Formats: sequence, C-alpha cells, structure tokens
Amino acid sequence: MIFRQIISPTGGCITYIFGCSEAGELFVIDPKYDYTNEILKLAEGLGDMKIAYIIDTHTHADHISGARKLQSLTNANVYYHEESKVSFQVERLKDGEEIKAGNVKIKVLHTPGHTPDSISVLIYDRRRDESWNEPWAILTGDTLFVGTVGRIDIGGEDSAEKLYYSLSKLKELPDYVEIFPAHTSGSVCGYGISGKPSSTIGFEKKFNQLFKINDKNEFIKRITNISLNKPKQFDENIKINIIGAL
Repeated sequence: MIFRQIISPTGGCITYIFGCSEAGELFVIDPKYDYTNEILKLAEGLGDMKIAYIIDTHTHADHISGARKLQSLTNANVYYHEESKVSFQVERLKDGEEIKAGNVKIKVLHTPGHTPDSISVLIYDRRRDESWNEPWAILTGDTLFVGTVGRIDIGGEDSAEKLYYSLSKLKELPDYVEIFPAHTSGSVCGYGISGKPSSTIGFEKKFNQLFKINDKNEFIKRITNISLNKPKQFDENIKINIIGAL
C-alpha cells in the first residue's frame, strides 16, 4: 500500500494520497486547491497511478478545496457525505459505506460536530490483514486532532453534543489504530493542535484532554468554554467550497 502526506508549511493543512499499486488507483483525501499540481506530480511519480477517488472529509472553512479542480483534470469521482450542501456533481456517502481498490479498502464513518457533514475515513490493507476486518489507520478530518478536537462554532445546532458522540464512536476503535488528522499545528480549526502529524487512538485516549472525557455534560461544558477567534474568511471559503473552485 502506498501512503503519502502533503503538509502545508502555513495553516497546517494535510492532504493524503494513498492507494494500491497493483490496482493502479489512488485515493486523494482533503486536497488543498494550491496543491493540485503537486498532487498530480506525486501520482505521476508513483508509476503514473490513476487518481480515482477524491474525498473531502467535510466542507472546509479554513481553505479552498481543490476537489472540483482535481476532478476536472482527472475525471475522478468526488465524494462528500450525504449531508453536505455542495452544489456541484459529487457522489454522496452514507455512514458505513465502503470503497475497495485492489488491496485497499476504506470505510466511511459519519462524525458530525465540527460540521454536519464531517466524516472520518477508516483504512484497511489486505496485505496486513487478509480478512479486511482490522483497520490500521483512520483519517479523522477535523473531528479529532493530535492533542485536541475540532472547533464547534461552525457546526450548527447541538454541535458540541454531536461531536461528543462522534468522538465516542472513534474511542471504540482499537488503541493501535493510527490517526491522521486534516490539520497539524498552525491551523485555526482547533485549539492547541499538536505539531505531530499523526498519533494513535490509544495515545489520544490517554493524553488528549478533551478526547479522554467520557462524561457528555463535562465535555460540552469544557468545549463550549473554549473561545476561538473566527477568521473573517471562513464564511467566504465555505461559499466557494459549496460551489466548487475550478
């Protein structure tokens, strides 16, 4: 299995490219608009593998998504959760839906809270587990970061409670499962995001002060007391991402 990260030096955005070399197909998760050419070059450098699946873990507010632009250049399908309000042509994902590409399988978990359409993406590798029953990693979008969790002020009604239940869903995963969030330090999508670009479920359950809370009322109280500045470009970025930037 091929697995790569493209990490923004500013803003902390992370794009993921992974897939099966035998099938010749790649998944691209959370492509940033500015990195479209870099994503294409990376795919070409991997033996000219085909970008077949483009997924945004949610409708981003902090940056412009490159999903629609990448789609226009590759003819790959773009996927969003069914609750997304994007208006361009996409495939609508449901909770629990799976996509297979050779020895790689992904499974979608609906994890709202940061936004209503937030998803996390479980990754399975048949070369590690022939039964495909054990995930080895999860892309957590802006739901769970290394060291903290996603902000809730753009998530709509009951976002704190929804995030609590989404995090509870992630806690059910085995402790060894690696987590790969959509942001590292420098991002405004959460408070106190670590500079580490990955972690494990077990490590975060032990050391992530918000993730380790198992009482709903305490979690809601703690997270609603966190005050974060809302950048003025958030609303404009959301509008652009709903239409899809070309």
